[in-house]
Formats: sequence, C-alpha cells, structure tokens
Amino acid sequence: MKKYIKIAIAALFMFFFRYLPIDIGLSADAMQMLGIFIGAIILWLTVAIDYTSVLVLFALCLLPGVSTADVLQNSLGNSTIAFLIFSFMLTYALSETGFLSRCALFFINNSFAKKSIWRFIFMYFAAILVIGSFIAPTVVFLLFFALAKEIYEMLGLKKGDPTAKVMMIGTAIITSISCAMTPIAHTFPLMALGYYEAETGLSISYLDYLKIGIPVGIALFALTFMVLYTCFKKRVSSSGVTPEGAVFENKGKMSGREIFSLVVFILVVICWISTGIFPKELAALNALGTSVPAMVGVVLLCAVNIGGKPVMQFRDAITKGVSWSSIMLCAATLAVGKYLTSAEFGITSALSGLLTPVFGDVSVAVMLLIVVGATIIMTNLMSNIVTTTVMYNIVSPVIGGLMAIGVGLPLPIATIVIGMSASLAYATPPAIAHIAIAAGSEWATPKDMLKYGGVMSILSIAIVWAVSLIFV
Repeated sequence: MKKYIKIAIAALFMFFFRYLPIDIGLSADAMQMLGIFIGAIILWLTVAIDYTSVLVLFALCLLPGVSTADVLQNSLGNSTIAFLIFSFMLTYALSETGFLSRCALFFINNSFAKKSIWRFIFMYFAAILVIGSFIAPTVVFLLFFALAKEIYEMLGLKKGDPTAKVMMIGTAIITSISCAMTPIAHTFPLMALGYYEAETGLSISYLDYLKIGIPVGIALFALTFMVLYTCFKKRVSSSGVTPEGAVFENKGKMSGREIFSLVVFILVVICWISTGIFPKELAALNALGTSVPAMVGVVLLCAVNIGGKPVMQFRDAITKGVSWSSIMLCAATLAVGKYLTSAEFGITSALSGLLTPVFGDVSVAVMLLIVVGATIIMTNLMSNIVTTTVMYNIVSPVIGGLMAIGVGLPLPIATIVIGMSASLAYATPPAIAHIAIAAGSEWATPKDMLKYGGVMSILSIAIVWAVSLIFV
C-alpha cells in the first residue's frame, strides 16, 4: 500500500502539476515538464529504478509538442545507452573468462603482500582500484566481496575482527573511488557526459576526463588507506593476524580465451583514449563515436572460437552481463534532462535568471567548490543517478548564462566534476547498492560506513576541488 501511495503521489506531479493555480513565470507545458522531473525523483528515491523509468518515459510522451518517437530517440536511442550496453558486454567477457579473478589474485598472492597484514590490505585495495576503473561498481564490489570472504576464512577472521572490518569498509569506499576515476562502463560519469552532448551537440573526450579522474582517484585511494591505517593500526596489530603462509588458488597459465578477451578490451580502450590524444589525426575514428569500437569488440568476442566455442556467448553477455535496471534508468534520465533543458519550455532560462546574479558575484574557485561540495553531499544521501540528474540540470543553465557573458566556470569542467563527484558515495545505504551491502554484511555496520565514509566525503570535496581547479 505504501508503494502504491508513493506511485500515486508521483503520478499527480507528473500528470497534473500543470493545473496548479500558481504563477512562477512558467508556461503550463513547462510546469508539466517540471512536474515530471519532480515525480521521477520521487519514484527513483522511494519506489524503484527500473519499471518506474518506463512510467517516466510514458509521461514524457504526453508532453504537448513532444512525440513518442522523439522521446524514444532521446532515451533508448541515445548513443550513451548503446555505449553502456556494449561496454557492459566487453567487461562481462573479462569476468567470464576468469581474467578479473586472476588479476585480483595477482595483487594479493605475492611476496610483497605476504610480508605484513597492512601490505596485504594495501595490495588488496590496489586490486579494487585497478579493476574497478573499467568495471561497473556493483560487479566489482560483488567480485571482491566474494574474494574477501575467502580471505577471511583463510586468515581465520571472524565477524567483528578489526582486520575484516578494515577490508570491508575499504572495499566499499574504494569501489566508489574507482567508479569516479574513469568513464569506462561507469554510469554516472557517462550520464553527465551524455547530458552535455545532448545539450550542446559537443562531446567531452575521455582524455579530458582522465586528466582529472586519475589524479583524483590516486589521491583518494591513498587517503582512504591512510585514514583506515591511522584508525585501525593498534587494533589490527594487536589481533596478531598475518597473511604469511596463506595460499590462495593459483589460476595457472592464462587461457587463450582470457588472452583474447584482454587484447580486445585493451584495443577498444586504446581507441577511446587515442581520439582525445590525436583529435585531428584520428578525426574519422572520433566521428564514429565511442560506441563503434565497443561494437567491434563485441563482434570479435562472439565471432572468434577458441577451444571449440565462442570467447563470449552473446545471449549470456546480453542477459547476465548488462545491468538492464541501470540501462532503463539512464535512458529515462537522459530524456528528462533533454526536455528539462529545452529552450522550448524555458525552465533553464528561468532558473538561470534566478541564480546567475548570485553566482556572478563569486569567484570561479568558489563556484567550483559549491558544485563539488553540493554534489558529493547529495550523492552520499541519495541515489547517484538522481544526484547526477539534479545537479547537472541545476548547474548547466547557471554556468551557461555566466559563460555567455564571458565569466564563470567552463561547463565541460563542471560536467566532468559532477559525474565524478556523483560517483563518490561512501556514507549511507541509500547512496548506492554496494554501500548498502557492506553496511548490512555484519563485517561492517551502518555506523562504520557513516563514520569513515563521512570522513572520506569531506576529504573528497577538498581533493576533487583542488585537482579540478588546476584545469579551469
């Protein structure tokens, strides 16, 4: 019954907001679009993210002057959706062939890691950062969640043990950091970049994102380890846990399927990055878009047989490897963002007129700090995708208005910062699924995640602001 009430309230906003007897300077059509936006946020925060996204698309189809074909083109037909689907499939092949498990074991099954428990934890965290930089966060967390439980058993750790708690807290936090590092297979950065492209017709290269994302990720990784080491050093040392002598499963030599899936993935990533390094020389490749290299990679993985079967089964990849809930949510938010910022409705121009005078009186550095701080605080209290959608659609018209008069923060930098900051959710279960799993695992508690995730949220604001300020 509570669910039905929430859906009913959201529907009232989406379908009847235009009839409210209030005058805030918007047309009836603009009021309806604003109501759809508010209703969508209510659904995504309180009900679900998958089938509710279909309801949002349906509501957009009823907007005056907007056709169903346009809504589908701007949602499921958006190039960002195709890119996400093919990227999910590529990373699924790495997981299915066993390469990701091999990579994780490489970090923790070596002489450096075995010399002390803190070296072991450091290498375990490093594995999460490296693998998570090109794999969806939920997949990464579940992979290392399973690996952590194996480690606990090998080291004789019980629930409540400080070493186990450090590893679980770190797994959750560094998974989020790795998601912020690159846009590869990461929904929130890609959504922000997609919003920018839909609004301006221009694209932000992966190289531009990585210039900020990689130093931010490395700095936050180091800070996470330092915070946990400082807070748990005495407790972990007194527990007497040592990784010396622990032997984890050896994967043996890489199979042909592993090697081929890795080579294909590396070539696709090179295509993505090289267009940013050599934009003129590779103009033809850049014009094809980011989806095409991923498409070719999927075809190769499915067409080439090794050991008597395809390296990747298309049916398995499309059903098991693609997060369709994320796809539907991303599609709906892209369409909402498109119409919310449309000049036809005038919502962004009204918002710009309201906030531009306020932001016009502050420096670029302060403006950037406000954007970073607001995004990171919001993403630690609610859904990352909702945060990305709300922040971009609030910030874009304001910054656009200031840029029109030659002042303010460049919109491409603001877009990168929003996508990156929205990924940095550590503190509360509503923020993202893997934080909820970690907080409910009994290896860590909601209080632990709030405490250490809250500290990292504050530190993240400082780091993201300082690094991104260099590129303004």
